[in-house]
Amino acid sequence: MESPSSRLRRVLGGLCVALLFLTALSIEDGSLVVTDEDSSNSDDLAMAFPILAGIFGLLYLSITRAGAGEYGRHFMDRWISRESEEEMTSRLRVEQDEASVDEMGTAWAELEKGHLEESLGEEE
Repeated sequence: MESPSSRLRRVLGGLCVALLFLTALSIEDGSLVVTDEDSSNSDDLAMAFPILAGIFGLLYLSITRAGAGEYGRHFMDRWISRESEEEMTSRLRVEQDEASVDEMGTAWAELEKGHLEESLGEEE
């Protein structure tokens, strides 16, 4: 199974191509004026297409270039995992073992013990 970042890369690539196509249609229609020609039909909203295409393109390039790097060093690793399913499963199992409920129960019991000793010491 592929990683979530490769799926996101595919979606961003598709969005970028679609927005570039809409930009070309806006230029052809006259809604997006590139040169100082007749701007009577221009639409300010048409500028959103190339701007979004640029943003999505930069995100696509960023994720593509970060693919070979170490996990956790890219700014989008907090939201989108670049790990394969096997790597992610093993990492999550290790994290689950580190945050074991048994250790939490022991820490909670120690905290309660300290609190009870303080409250009993104040009553005497």
